[in-house]
Amino acid sequence: MSIGPLSITHLLDGGDEADQLRELMRDVIDPELGVDIVSLGLVYGIELHGRSVTVLTTTTTPACPLGDYIGAEIERVLLDSGAVDRVIVEITHSPQWTPQLMAEPTRRAFGWS
Repeated sequence: MSIGPLSITHLLDGGDEADQLRELMRDVIDPELGVDIVSLGLVYGIELHGRSVTVLTTTTTPACPLGDYIGAEIERVLLDSGAVDRVIVEITHSPQWTPQLMAEPTRRAFGWS
């Protein structure tokens, strides 16, 4: 853990801090689909307070058994980056995820454009 406040802009390149954290979460892969959670549109929000971050995320269906796994992976990736000292992952299903939340290239890859 860091002794004092440290802006992650010193650790990562370009964009604001929330955008940089979102980019880090591209390393979290949905194991069923083999695509990162950002491209799938599963990350609804990122709130940063000092070196603590809360990530609001979802799963493709409310019955998805991978919510805990994805949450643990988000925490692992963000903590391993050294950019934050504390990660809280909140999973919601409101609004419900739809393929329209996917990045356009991802929708095309699945044949949903």
